[in-house]
Amino acid sequence: MKCTHFRRPQQHGQAMTEFLVATALVMGVLLLAVATLGKFNDVRNKTLMGARYVAWERTVWDNGATMDSSPATSGDDDWYSQYGSGTQQPAKSDIELQREVIQRMLAQNGAPIAGDDRLNNRLPAVAPAMWEDHGGHAFLGATDDVVVSSNRGESPAANLAQYSAEPFGSMSTSGSGTFNASMNLATRNLQTGTLSVSIAKDSDALRNIWPGFGGLTFSDTNVVLANTWLSEGAAKGEHLFTAATPAANASLVSPSLYMGLKKYAPEIDTLQFGRIERDVVPADRLSP
Repeated sequence: MKCTHFRRPQQHGQAMTEFLVATALVMGVLLLAVATLGKFNDVRNKTLMGARYVAWERTVWDNGATMDSSPATSGDDDWYSQYGSGTQQPAKSDIELQREVIQRMLAQNGAPIAGDDRLNNRLPAVAPAMWEDHGGHAFLGATDDVVVSSNRGESPAANLAQYSAEPFGSMSTSGSGTFNASMNLATRNLQTGTLSVSIAKDSDALRNIWPGFGGLTFSDTNVVLANTWLSEGAAKGEHLFTAATPAANASLVSPSLYMGLKKYAPEIDTLQFGRIERDVVPADRLSP
């Protein structure tokens, strides 16, 4: 006689319940993980923005804490003092930039910018909405978790230094002499800013998702090649470029070659060959 066994209804319902519970647990962990990865991406984007900020600030602020007296560096500092009325002479240390990044980049969106941000050594009262784990614990635990470093280096153009340090051309003058053209240019104008942000070092909530999790560090470096050759004001600009202009420094055409024509053209002795004239905008063009 053939026996047929049937699954009891209660056993079938128990299996379905176990499957649903297991699926819910797995999907819950996956959803938390996906949401956390989105928050990590926001931290990465803020780190990128902060590195750009540091590099840009270095185009107008020297790092007074790390300035050295090497010929290349001191020569550039002299250039800014001579042609820019102290441009890049104000100093802002990496610590001060770190504080500004914390207050301006790592605070809640829309937070006001204050002139004394570089003196504030505390974390913002309100952090970005996404900068906490699903347990409500803040990602950023201390100001020391944010590290800023910067550097000012030589321009990548290999021949720029020789043009600024040595004459780059010569021309014979009417007095049997030679004029050597040169131009004093600042060459240490490659500004580099690096920002590192360490988060979630003590997050128990994230350890429940990823056992052994000990935090993450996001780091980014940004480089700005700043055109620091523009002098401040017409007079200093003329002074800078005059050294590279032969006609401004030596007589290129001997007066004896044209003064004999004065009886035909009395105004010929007023000619200024190769004269450098400033570009002047007419006053009526500037009126509102």
